Amino acid sequence: MEYPLLLEMKQLITELEQKEAETIYTIPHEIMGATKKAKNLERFLHDIFAVVNGSGGINLLSIIRREFGMSVELIDHMDQWAPYSKDQFEDALHDAIDRAEIRTGKQGLFFQGSPDRKEAAEALHLLKSIAHAAVKCQFHPKLAGTHTYIEILDHVIQFYALPNSFPDNSMIKYRNLLSSDRLYALSGNDDTITAALKSHVKEWYQLSSFTFLENSEWYHTYESVLEYLYVITEEQLERLRIDYIQQIRDEFIIVKAKPDLHRVKHLTSMLETVLNWKV
Repeated sequence: MEYPLLLEMKQLITELEQKEAETIYTIPHEIMGATKKAKNLERFLHDIFAVVNGSGGINLLSIIRREFGMSVELIDHMDQWAPYSKDQFEDALHDAIDRAEIRTGKQGLFFQGSPDRKEAAEALHLLKSIAHAAVKCQFHPKLAGTHTYIEILDHVIQFYALPNSFPDNSMIKYRNLLSSDRLYALSGNDDTITAALKSHVKEWYQLSSFTFLENSEWYHTYESVLEYLYVITEEQLERLRIDYIQQIRDEFIIVKAKPDLHRVKHLTSMLETVLNWKV
């Protein structure tokens, strides 16, 4: 007796799903108005910067929804936006980025120190460039081009180099930024773009005076070294290998004095891994 009802319910689901798939969305006037009138956009710039620095790739939709009051339904159906409406909204986002400023009271979002006027202006320029490129990648991932992703990475590196953005001489600030997994996520899981990003990072590091990738203390664990082998040369790898082997020797002396099977196995596995590293 219930089968006709079940059949009717499934038929309605099919009809509603088809209707939803065929729906074309336009951006409501109030959303367009909020975007065009938006001010105080420091948080917008900050969140975009955080996204491109993260390990989840470029996805600005939650930021856009929060900043401009867009509904979940609308943001979840971005692929069904009417082309003219999508173009208008993208233009409005670029205009908003152009209007963005960093007010004195909001500098703490971007700086750990106190930048002078020149540094603050340079930071704003870099943050805007990053945001423009990220919006382009969000709306046109297949057309953005390798250069757009390299621009994002290069400008983030330049921002890190500002005196007061991350005044940390330990170089730990670069640990997540240079990870090969993060570059793959940034590229949208595109092998060609990832290869270009890696090449850019390697050139930057080799032309710099930095040596942190050759120091075992810089890494979380010895396993994480694999994420950065693409950056260094054979000679630099050998220095890193020697550093780790010395650590292993020192710890093995302690273990021999007080044998522990688990620690010996760990050191053995560690040494095998270190010896097998290749650039």
